[in-house]
Amino acid sequence: MRLARFFNKIDWKIYIMELFIVILGISIAYQLNIVYEKGINHKLELTAVQNLKKEIQINIDEFESLDEYRTQITNDSKALLAHLRKGPISLDTANKYVFRLIRTSTPDLQQEAANFYLNSNYSDANIDLKNELLTLKTYFQELLDVSDGYSGRKDSKFKEALYGSVDFPSFEVKDLNAINSLKFKNIIWDQTSDEHELNRLFHLSFEKLKEIRSQVDELLKDE
Repeated sequence: MRLARFFNKIDWKIYIMELFIVILGISIAYQLNIVYEKGINHKLELTAVQNLKKEIQINIDEFESLDEYRTQITNDSKALLAHLRKGPISLDTANKYVFRLIRTSTPDLQQEAANFYLNSNYSDANIDLKNELLTLKTYFQELLDVSDGYSGRKDSKFKEALYGSVDFPSFEVKDLNAINSLKFKNIIWDQTSDEHELNRLFHLSFEKLKEIRSQVDELLKDE
């Protein structure tokens, strides 16, 4: 009887030891799998951030390419408004400004890489970057909405107000009655206000882009 009890104790110790070894093995395998997945996720996130950097630079280049246009059309709007306030403008002044001001340019903004990164779930390490991208996305949407609405208003109001007085395809002002009217002066007043709003949104978006570029450069610095 004592011998049986002795062997039972030995079996119990072996069982506990084997169980411990199994649990330890599972724990080690689980930790190794976590480390492996973190490594894979880090590589995937790194690729996403590198693609984001390329997209940000494309958008920065787009903003820089429109800088001269934005400056000129804002100055032209203010200049024509000043001429109209002084009194009837000449044919030369009309030809100088009317065909410049009918032009529109909506920025061609890329957002695929930013949207992809925002929808990713690689880690919680770069929450600040995602928050900045969400702010940028809001700025972009507002800018595009205002720009599209402004382009539509400009096209319809210009052509409606100057119908019969200006031949837009031939870039020719036929008479100055409509151009010197109060209606057209109000259109240019509204346009000048729209240009200032667009400039505000351009500035916000452009500055945010540059801030995000600095964040991304910092993230990639040690990679």
